Amino acid sequence: MKHPIIFCFLCFFIAQTSLSAEQTPDFEQLPKSNLLPDPLKFLDGRPVGNSPADWTARRHEIKHLFEKYMLGTFPPKPSIGNIVLLDETSGEGYLVRNVRVEFGPQNKGSVRIRMIIPKVAGGGKLPVMISPNLAGWGSTVIRRGYISAGYAGNDFMDDAEPLRELYPDYDFATLPRRAWLAQIVVDYLATLPEVDMTRIAINGYSRDGKMATIAAAFDERIAAVLAGSTGVGGVVPWRFAGERGGGEGIESTTRMFPTWFIPRLRDFAGHEDRLPVDANLFLALIAPRAALLEWGYTDQVANGWAMEQAYQSALTVYQRLGQPNRMGMLAVPGFHGSNDQEASIDWLDIQFGRSNKQWVNHFVFPWNFDQWKITSGNHLNLSAQAWNPKAKSTLDWIKWMLGDTPIRLEPSAEVAPMRRTTPTYGPTEIGKGTIGNPGQLAPDVPSWVIATGGPSYGWNAPERNQVASRRIRFGGVTGDLYYPIDTPEGTKLPTVIWLHGFHYPLGYMWVYRSDLHPILALTKAGYAVLAYDQSGFGTRWSEAEHFYDRFPQWSRLGKMVEDLHHAVDALQTDTLVDARQISVFGYTLGGTLGIYAAALDNRIASVVSIAGFTPMRSDTPDKGMSGMTRYSHLYGLIPRAGLFAGHESQLPYDYDDLLALIAPRPVLIVQPQQDRDANPTDVRTAVKRAQSTYKLKQATGKLELQEPDDYARLTNATQDKAIEWMKMSESGFTGF
Repeated sequence: MKHPIIFCFLCFFIAQTSLSAEQTPDFEQLPKSNLLPDPLKFLDGRPVGNSPADWTARRHEIKHLFEKYMLGTFPPKPSIGNIVLLDETSGEGYLVRNVRVEFGPQNKGSVRIRMIIPKVAGGGKLPVMISPNLAGWGSTVIRRGYISAGYAGNDFMDDAEPLRELYPDYDFATLPRRAWLAQIVVDYLATLPEVDMTRIAINGYSRDGKMATIAAAFDERIAAVLAGSTGVGGVVPWRFAGERGGGEGIESTTRMFPTWFIPRLRDFAGHEDRLPVDANLFLALIAPRAALLEWGYTDQVANGWAMEQAYQSALTVYQRLGQPNRMGMLAVPGFHGSNDQEASIDWLDIQFGRSNKQWVNHFVFPWNFDQWKITSGNHLNLSAQAWNPKAKSTLDWIKWMLGDTPIRLEPSAEVAPMRRTTPTYGPTEIGKGTIGNPGQLAPDVPSWVIATGGPSYGWNAPERNQVASRRIRFGGVTGDLYYPIDTPEGTKLPTVIWLHGFHYPLGYMWVYRSDLHPILALTKAGYAVLAYDQSGFGTRWSEAEHFYDRFPQWSRLGKMVEDLHHAVDALQTDTLVDARQISVFGYTLGGTLGIYAAALDNRIASVVSIAGFTPMRSDTPDKGMSGMTRYSHLYGLIPRAGLFAGHESQLPYDYDDLLALIAPRPVLIVQPQQDRDANPTDVRTAVKRAQSTYKLKQATGKLELQEPDDYARLTNATQDKAIEWMKMSESGFTGF
């Protein structure tokens, strides 16, 4: 057996060689959108009419686009040539039958299938659960009255692998080949008198979940799919994953598993906004048949928010086809591997008419701007006669936009906590497994990541062995303070608060990152680093669901600013921290947060914001970015910003104003030139405007702009250069 790492790089080399022979897609000829492609619009922008013919044409187009850009072309389905009975045994209440189904040219294609058929008194037809492995869900499904049909279609037993040579004129990749093979399984099921052909389901988890989603999208005889933690390439959109989403994406998937999809897909790494297809269109192809989307709250492969976006988009198709209740969401506790088979079958029983119970979808991120606008009573009169942006100062407008902060106790009014007699061990100690955490009520994500280690998380050796940590609490939030392990007693360290991006699964710890984690890069440079999950992310995922029910006049970004304010409070009294040198280092959402917080809190000594913003007034829908309404309609971070939708030019402030409020403190803006979510020219203009304020405050050079020729990812090179800037700004030097 080949060494897995060598094999992976060999596959990558072969894939890249094959890719070099292809023509790179002309991105300018493809529509640009950071939002999900509309299932009810053709690629050229024409709306899909109400006639069945229009939707049929759109389905055909979607299938073609998937084959062209992601899956590869499928050969026509062949007829079964021969069925070979391998063995058959009878158990108490069931029959096990192993067969080999032969098909294709000279019957050279074959698939092994293991049937487990419950014995039902009086006979009758039974629903079927197809699984991409011979074991299937075994006793779980037969005791619920389903036939189990497992076939050899996964990494450990892959009867689809020979199809590559059997059909040399077709370029379908590994996972699509396995999905294509499922239709042969369905053909075989049609030969069995025990099978109810109207109630065929397929399941898959992780990479097999991707496969099951593809199979259901392309074979309409599959009545239901149970897609468990598919990650990207299944029911998690590429657009909302990757480096921005703190999970697997096109770059990591095509690098680590280059044969899963066709080589052409790799061209779209960093250009996901140009990809004509995404997860929501798989679900649109499955409509109006049943689909269950399952994920774990802290599942490093899943992204609950992104899956809910795919659901909401595909729901428009289900509604058009008159079946709005055929999609289900199932969130379960735990990391990748968490799976509730019994609950999945509960849902399937409802879809197959075997149960009269009602399935209730639990949405963790049920944000709806229009509903908020009604319930909160927020509105603006933006007519020329009524609108007066000068009625408030810039600072007051910023505070208004972030919302009305609920009453809070200042640190001086808090009752001092009881002094602990035992050390407050941090993740680096807990992760070693030498001590426990018996008081834990939820997954200890940072400790789990450190214990897992490896390049997928950027928690690499030797740096991971050179850092210590301890837990701290501030404003009801739990954070972790990391610092160099050999720090002498009594040392006061410059301290950085690491502000993560849209990293829903693991919060500040991140995943699918080969470069060194920012925490390790910063501690290696001699900093103490405070890290914690932002509200609604990682271990704090549950805070998003009811936030606006509880605080309709506040904002989630306002809550994040408050948390950061409390973090600074705590650091200023920490024995390890130099209170004069508390800085923030943020990526995407964290970069946005760092700018807002520093504009409102003079105790923040400096700011590094990486891919943190594009000016709001020029972020209009026609630009193909997320639009200024990303803050209001999409992410629900600043609802009041949505009151200016369609009137972006009337926003009372923009990022140049925020940067000007930070002056004369040092700020580094890192704006990658290929960032699909920003306009580098507009960012450059905003920085230039703010620099005039820095000049007035005799701080010329303290506002720096770096523009790496890359897309918006935080590589070693980018963060190392940012840390170098931080060191130089501390020494009084500005500018490179």
